Amino acid sequence: MTRTTRPRLERVALVAVAALVGLVGVAVGAGVEAVRSAVEATATATAATALAGQVPYLAAGGALIGLGVGAVIASGATYWYQSKQIGGRLE
Repeated sequence: MTRTTRPRLERVALVAVAALVGLVGVAVGAGVEAVRSAVEATATATAATALAGQVPYLAAGGALIGLGVGAVIASGATYWYQSKQIGGRLE
């Protein structure tokens, strides 16, 4: 090698090493995000599996809440209707 080729070769090698280090850094950073996403997906799947065993209890709770809301609405409507009838009789 000649004297002028060596510094140029060193610069090219330095740029290549810097690019390689940057590429490895980006790949490792992206890998961490992929692992974090996989962990979150696993946690979500675990929670969904736990809830899947609770379906009868959740359905029964929803039915009871629906019955309670229906009873409140029915009593409110009955009170309003009876109040209107009694008010009409008093006039």
